[in-house]
Parts: sequence; structure tokens; C-alpha cells
Amino acid sequence: MDQNRQSHGFTIHSFDAVASTSDEAERLAREGAPDRSLVRARSQTAGRGRLGRPWSSPEGNLYTTAILDPDLPLGRLQELSFVASLAVHDAVAGLLPGADLKLKWPNDVLLEGAKLSGILTETLPRDGRYVALLGVGINLGHAPAETRYPATSIREHLAEPPTVENFLECYLAALSARYGQWRQDGFEAIREAWIARARWIGQRVIVENGPERKSGCYEGIDADGTMILRLDDGRQEKIAAGDVRLAEDS
Repeated sequence: MDQNRQSHGFTIHSFDAVASTSDEAERLAREGAPDRSLVRARSQTAGRGRLGRPWSSPEGNLYTTAILDPDLPLGRLQELSFVASLAVHDAVAGLLPGADLKLKWPNDVLLEGAKLSGILTETLPRDGRYVALLGVGINLGHAPAETRYPATSIREHLAEPPTVENFLECYLAALSARYGQWRQDGFEAIREAWIARARWIGQRVIVENGPERKSGCYEGIDADGTMILRLDDGRQEKIAAGDVRLAEDS
């Protein structure tokens, strides 16, 4: 059942179970839901991550998709993935101060080197411009066992983890602050904060995008959020998409 309430400037649409919060958010966006509307569900039956990969969605974790309508060009909306990952980092750092909490390009949050959260930014044309559907999944009580990379949950690192409802409030407070910062100051402050929390910058990495495979020194992210990679032959290249891993792990 759809139950609405307000929190930290967001209108929250809560459901027991949906196929995907992103699909539900798209429906609401097409019906005219305004900026800062958010869908959350206790579970998803067909949750998805980047590149259409399935996202394990049992009850006990946090599943949300925010409808954001900043009235900006389409190319700017991918910056919201960095806004969201910073917000997740802020919220989790408040629970686990001093933990090894890092951001992995383009859209993962890692705790002790394992994936804690994934982010999916999609866009939808509406009224002559685009709105963003910002999907965020955070492992609170459960971590999937069979994944491409190691995964973890807050329960594995905190004896008494918060309830999903309480952590939602932490996340929304952080998202509201970071979204407001981005709207007011642009991407540069977000980019600098993201880089300060990033994993593997300055190290040799391998980036794979389908059959394409490149290796080199990870030098940071550019003003548009693309990865800056210094290839092994010395050339600098900007990478728009791909899966990254440390070269020594290959």
C-alpha cells in the first residue's frame, strides 16, 4: 500500500513490496510527481542495478528511488550518482566512525573493501526537459552471497544496526544536504569531496566495459564525472563507463 509522508524535504511513498522502486518512481514521475519525491519499499521482486544486473532485495535492507527535477541539462544529471554516493557515505560514516569506507567509481560504496551500496541513475523526459530517477540500495541487514565482487552489510559491522526506518532518516538527511549543495554550488564541490573518499586513485587499475579492457594509473575524475586513466603507454584517456578493479587483483 502506498503511504505518503514528509521527511527532510522529501515526499516519501512507502510500499511493502514492488517489482522495482525505479519502476514505481518512473510511474509516479510520468504522473507528475514533483522534485524530491521518493519511493521506498521493504522488498523488491525485480530489483536491478547498473547494466540491468539483478539486485538482491530481501526485506531488511533499504531500497529507494528519488525523483529529482533540478531543471538542468540531461548531461548534468549523471552527476547525481556522485551526490548519492556521498550521501550514503555520510550516513554510514555517522554510524561507523573510523571505518574503512570508500567510494568506487562510478557508483558503489565500499565498507572494508566490500560492496555496501549500489546506485543507479536513470533519466526520463518530461515537460520539455529531463528528470532523474536516483535509485539507491543499501545493505543493512543482509548481503548477497553470490556476487561479482564481495558484498557486506551494516549488520556485519555493528552489533545493533538501526532499523530500516531509522536509517532511511539518516540517508534522507544526508541526501537533502548533498543535493542542496549540488544545486547551490554545482558539481565541483561534490567532485572534490568524492575524490577525497575515493578508492584506488593513484594506483594501477583495470577497467572493463564489455569486451574492451584498458589498464593504467587512475588519476581521478574529470569535471563531468568521467574517470581519468593514464594508460600504460602514457596517453591520458577519459572513461565514461566500465567496471574497475585493482590491477594486482587480476
